[in-house]
Amino acid sequence: MGRFQEMKAKERIDFAKMALMEDELHEVEERYGVEKPLKLWQRLGDRYFNWRENRELHEVNRKTYILLTVLLGWAGIHRFYEKRWMLGIFYLAFCWSGFPIALAIVDFMIALPMKADESGLILI
Repeated sequence: MGRFQEMKAKERIDFAKMALMEDELHEVEERYGVEKPLKLWQRLGDRYFNWRENRELHEVNRKTYILLTVLLGWAGIHRFYEKRWMLGIFYLAFCWSGFPIALAIVDFMIALPMKADESGLILI
């Protein structure tokens, strides 16, 4: 065996041994209640789902909302109508890219099957 092969043999990593050590580490962490801080993407996910569950719904006229979505959805006017100013600004800022058109189509498809109450309002 050459010298290079001997060096490679010494540098090999035993993945099975590493996996066992990692499992053992997790068991020790669970036993002693060690909590790791959440990663950025986990914190963002938690924040999004908390916002989604607790967000304020706005009453809008169904016909007006659908009409604004179809005609001016590319500019986000329907978002201003439902008092979501930041989303409206986002639509306006990117209206040149075509991305808000796709979002407006999704908004239209969400609002279309919603049943209006006796005064013609829906919760968005």
